[in-house]
Amino acid sequence: MNLTMFYALIVLSTVITGVSLVYSYRSNKVRLLNGMLLSFLLVQLALLAIAVVSYANNVFLTGISVILFLIIAIPLSLLISWAGILLLVNAFIVMRKESKSLGNRLTLFLGLGIILLPFVLRLVSKIFPDWAAWGIYLEIDVLVGYFIFWLISFVMSFLLYVCLKPKYNQEYIIVLGAGLINGREVAGLLASRINRAIEFADKQKNRGNKLPLLIMSGGQGPDELVPEGEAMRNFAIEHGYPEELVIAEKQSTTTYENMLFSKEIIEARGLSTNQGIFCTSDYHVFRAAGYALQVGLKIDGIGAKTKRYFVYNAFIREYIAILANHKKFHIICLSVLTLGVAVGSVIIGFLSNWQ
Repeated sequence: MNLTMFYALIVLSTVITGVSLVYSYRSNKVRLLNGMLLSFLLVQLALLAIAVVSYANNVFLTGISVILFLIIAIPLSLLISWAGILLLVNAFIVMRKESKSLGNRLTLFLGLGIILLPFVLRLVSKIFPDWAAWGIYLEIDVLVGYFIFWLISFVMSFLLYVCLKPKYNQEYIIVLGAGLINGREVAGLLASRINRAIEFADKQKNRGNKLPLLIMSGGQGPDELVPEGEAMRNFAIEHGYPEELVIAEKQSTTTYENMLFSKEIIEARGLSTNQGIFCTSDYHVFRAAGYALQVGLKIDGIGAKTKRYFVYNAFIREYIAILANHKKFHIICLSVLTLGVAVGSVIIGFLSNWQ
């Protein structure tokens, strides 16, 4: 294969991946396939850039390429090297400022896992024979690689989704509930969601369009004195939003139910199910969009900013929830990979003993 043919293949594969990404995204904005395709496209574009620089054989372009590579590679390598420590620092900050629930300790567990992994591998090499230790190493590599692959796909899918903003011509905004303080007061996280929805509505009005209906969606938890939807409605009205344009949905207890019961309100009022948006915390937008699609709401979401220290923990939680939504698929994949590693290890052990 000559060099020209190689360049042509890179260009062709890049075009095919780009077209596939556009088609996939238009058909479903919240599938992880979009992130996979975007990752492949970025790799192909990088290869294409390298090919162009190599073909041009220009000292200036080569220098620029090296500088760009170092700008990306150095911070990334430092981040990977210090990932365990950074996660532990974040975990202590979260536990100091938030509740010490299991969900708020994810960065703690992940950070400890990264730091302790080298010591575990050394212990394995001392306890097990070489062929078994090799199999355990390979199994760990496969598991880590599998979850990193889907994490990258999730991150890229998330970024692709949030980069495209909805238009200011919406008939309604569904605001997703969260916990209340003292059983009846809107907490900071929930207040940020309501304020973000009101901010969007005000911008829509300033552009000459009518204010959208706000659907405050949230039922009453066992430790709450009033439904979240009612407390949210009162909060929005107290902050100046027209009372007749705020309605409380008081039945839902999950994100799926938020979308389902809000859709019933939308249809009862004769509004277009596809001419609206939802509002939640920024880290939750991607997964919530999947639930909206499940109930038949082809709408996009906007995210309220979350405290920076809490983002990492929340993002890991969202990633785990995304995997859990397709647990059968991942269980099958992991089972096949584990079986393949086990069989390979046994064969290698048999051959080494036979020799």
